Amino acid sequence: MTNKLLAAIAFALASVAPEAIAGECEDNFSKSGSIFSGADFSSRITVPDQSVKDAMAQMRGIMIGEKMDVITEDVETGAMLVEQRSTGATRAIPTLINISQEGGAAVVQMTVKTEKGQLAKQDAMRPYMCEILAKLKGGKEGRAAATQGAKTQNNADVTVKDVYAFSREIAREAKGNAVAVTARHKGRHYALRGRVDYVQEDGEDYNVSFEIPQPGTGLLQVPGDNEPRVGVACLFKPNQLANVLTFRKGDRVVFKGQFLRYDDFKRVLWLQNCVQTR
Repeated sequence: MTNKLLAAIAFALASVAPEAIAGECEDNFSKSGSIFSGADFSSRITVPDQSVKDAMAQMRGIMIGEKMDVITEDVETGAMLVEQRSTGATRAIPTLINISQEGGAAVVQMTVKTEKGQLAKQDAMRPYMCEILAKLKGGKEGRAAATQGAKTQNNADVTVKDVYAFSREIAREAKGNAVAVTARHKGRHYALRGRVDYVQEDGEDYNVSFEIPQPGTGLLQVPGDNEPRVGVACLFKPNQLANVLTFRKGDRVVFKGQFLRYDDFKRVLWLQNCVQTR
């Protein structure tokens, strides 16, 4: 679960890995780096009678079940990136999965990457990672799990945020890696609170933009406030025209939609399929 990883990052767990998962994963567990540079915690196991494709599909289902988001996956290279979502108090925590074929078995390597300043201890990370890898199955049971895992979609819960705070979070993320912003957020559902800035046509849709104060002018201060502002816009479908026609500049609103994309050149992000909520 998500709280397991957060607990492992924050402090050492009191419990140890169950006897059933001791062995290959624990023997292969390693740590590199430090709290000052960021640390990598890694381990690997061999899953008998599994292809790379099936092992990856299993990992997809397992990691989404742990409340992670699959950011990208590629069967050809055997690489998958998943993330623990960032919150107001925590940064996104990436986990890299690499899968290779050895004979009829799949070798699955898992690496949790922490940023500098994040505290994580080996005694906490080892059981967390080994519990996850122990869920992989071989043979017929593994192929059945892979079929289900391939169908699993990222958690579609709705994250409620103040639009200014959300804008500043995106600004901070874009500073680190602008390409990763859309990959990280695409398809996620957000309900954003703020004020209407302007309304205009955008192809067949209607573009309703939020008012975003300049950094430092608002009461709410969050990490990233020293970065250039990021605009936030909601795209409404034609069937929402009746509502759109009632929006006025300065109205306090809550718009819910799915993250569509971020444009670093324009410094704007868009939500699509938006609706007004009360």
